[in-house]
Amino acid sequence: MIYNMKKISIILFISVLIGQYDYSLEDINPSSEYYGNNVGTSFFEGKPTLHYFGHFS
Repeated sequence: MIYNMKKISIILFISVLIGQYDYSLEDINPSSEYYGNNVGTSFFEGKPTLHYFGHFS
């Protein structure tokens, strides 16, 4: 039981560290006010953001 808790804690800690990376991608949404600009985590610094990487066809 203790082994499982340690394993879960380590996985959670690593996932939080990896999830904090900075990236920049081109906004390809033609209805967005930032269309054509490179946006990412540092572009909206100090604001809550939701990151969704989906694909529609």
